[in-house]
Amino acid sequence: MKIYSEGGPAWGIIERLVRRFHLSTLKYLAVLRVSILNNLAYMMEVFFRALLLIVLVFVLTQLWKTTFALRGTSTLSGFSITDMIWYLVAGEAIAMSLPALTRRIDQEVRSGQLAYLLGRPSSYILYNYAHYLGERLVRLLMNALIGIVLALIMAGPPHFTWQGILAWPLVAFLALSIDFVMHFGIGLLAFWSEETQSFSLIFSRLTLVLGGVLAPLEILPQPLRSIAQALPFSAILYGPSRTLVHFEMAHFAGLLMQQCATLGIGTIIMLSIYHAAVRRVNINGG
Repeated sequence: MKIYSEGGPAWGIIERLVRRFHLSTLKYLAVLRVSILNNLAYMMEVFFRALLLIVLVFVLTQLWKTTFALRGTSTLSGFSITDMIWYLVAGEAIAMSLPALTRRIDQEVRSGQLAYLLGRPSSYILYNYAHYLGERLVRLLMNALIGIVLALIMAGPPHFTWQGILAWPLVAFLALSIDFVMHFGIGLLAFWSEETQSFSLIFSRLTLVLGGVLAPLEILPQPLRSIAQALPFSAILYGPSRTLVHFEMAHFAGLLMQQCATLGIGTIIMLSIYHAAVRRVNINGG
């Protein structure tokens, strides 16, 4: 049919849409690149922040070694002490890579700078997402390098499977995206609350406790285990860490569905808060 032929009206619309998408992608990739370079410029600061990972993993490792010794067992809920140490490193590397996103959004809202940022020829959400990814990827890489060295010293080589290694980047990326959606939405609450750090603190603590960063959720007693596994916090820390250490196809498929559902619902809630906030800016005249 003529409408689908090259040079027809439909082809021209598709071509323009593809070109616009390409230019938009390049724009946010440039933001991502600048964010990475900015954080690499302060690599020593990132490095010294990552050193806290050594303290946390060392303390938790001693606690779990004592627990294994007191129980007189080599495995606990399917995890050996080597698996447990590598699990702790994977979980802490993600948890400690979170930048101060909520604080930055909070300050932009309360200072009124948001009204000027909304006038940029770019999406405020996607701009912050690209900036957030650049900052977090640098921190995550530094945490991972320090954690790997620490785990090799304390536990020896891991027992990872090639499936777990290949699957981990995908589930880790989805986990970082979920974290962004949650914290970005919390930051926007500054339109209605003078201080959002209390909300951010509550969310981060719930993520640490119920997200499985201190121990795999299999260790928790019932019914707390089932509740924690059903909550979105487990999709951020527990899921990616367990996928890397103990890969199981059924668990991986379930985790992907949980992460996609959590990201979808979280995005809808975040966009609702964002549009309500933008209307509030417009009503007040910027």
